[in-house]
Amino acid sequence: MDINILSDRFSDSWRRCAGDSADPAPVWKMLQEHYQEPHRFYHDLGHLEHCLGELDAANGRIEEFDATEMAIWFHDIIYVYGAKDNEELSAVTFRELASPHMTAQFVERVCDLIIATKHTGKAEDKGVAFLVDIDLSGFGLPWDGYYADSMALRKEAPEVSDEKYYQGKLRFLDELVAWPKIFQTDYFNDRLEATARANIARFTADLREQGF
Repeated sequence: MDINILSDRFSDSWRRCAGDSADPAPVWKMLQEHYQEPHRFYHDLGHLEHCLGELDAANGRIEEFDATEMAIWFHDIIYVYGAKDNEELSAVTFRELASPHMTAQFVERVCDLIIATKHTGKAEDKGVAFLVDIDLSGFGLPWDGYYADSMALRKEAPEVSDEKYYQGKLRFLDELVAWPKIFQTDYFNDRLEATARANIARFTADLREQGF
């Protein structure tokens, strides 16, 4: 991962959405500080890089490209393990930074996209579906990548016992695979659904063999 490439990309995205007079430097500094907090092992700049790569791969299919990219940058700016309001606080942070420079309609749309990464069920529309699919796309990585992500997530909750952590993890994964489709857009479903379900089946079977 090249920090300079991420910085340049964010600057370009911010200026497209906010205008050339809106300095992206202090906003990028804030983003970088949050995504490099010491308790982050998964919800970090590497996750942003992965999501941006998936966004680029789907380019041409996403009608709201700028709003989707802006939501990616900010969707985990606030992250505390177990907190129920990470997404809402992330949206508030974006709104405070963007409102002086971007249209109210655009700001509210980005906030709606950010909050949708709570992953509570069926997407409200196609734009939301693309954003949540991008956020979940790590489930469709080859097994080694999926397992590495899972271990990185575990490291973000060091104060939680294995029993409590993995029981909660199993509940979430069981809910996820009960959805008719993990990926709600045809593009991501065709590419990643089968691999994601295989990864989850393998991971949950391993956990249950260990007594969780």
